[in-house]
Amino acid sequence: MTAADAYDVCVGLGYHCETTYQLRRITGNDSAHFFDWLDLELESVVEAISEDFTHVLRPGQVEPFSDGFCALDRGSDIRFFHDFRPTDGRLLTQNDIDGQLDSVRAKFTALAERWRALAASPAHVLYVHHDAFDESTARDLNRLRQVIATAHPGQRFSLLWLRRTPPADPALLSPDINWGTVAEDPDRWEGDDAQWDEAFGAVRLSPGTRS
Repeated sequence: MTAADAYDVCVGLGYHCETTYQLRRITGNDSAHFFDWLDLELESVVEAISEDFTHVLRPGQVEPFSDGFCALDRGSDIRFFHDFRPTDGRLLTQNDIDGQLDSVRAKFTALAERWRALAASPAHVLYVHHDAFDESTARDLNRLRQVIATAHPGQRFSLLWLRRTPPADPALLSPDINWGTVAEDPDRWEGDDAQWDEAFGAVRLSPGTRS
């Protein structure tokens, strides 16, 4: 890999908080991106990008979920564990969500604009999808790559697909999609630092990535 191939930015694409924590630890860059700290399947990522985020957090679509421990956006199937706060006790109510929806929407509208600006920039981006439950296939990752390329023609990017176990069909992956494994640490939501460091061992980051 040449200096020109080094990645300027690493952007997480779910599955949950482990991805955000590890990317910030590895790069030292805590700049927020749209999918940070969210809980969502790959299909929700694909739909959000293909719809240019317009279907996320629409009024009337967000409700308490998991007995009130998070908010579920029915329009995107994204689970928000950190953006809505209960006003009384530990559990969210519909009134909590309705009262906070405008401010949460404003945050994610700004993050969607940041996504578009990055995609339009000359930055070389590494998108990282942590397939935390080994649910996806090579064809799913190829589709994700195609959706990003279609939404943002000309963007320089690659994908890193991290699983708990090796995929069954890596030969089907597009050449600009790499894969690796990170074992689960059941006692630590942040994941196994050593496993993530090993997965990023061959990833070259430009000096500006660590900022």
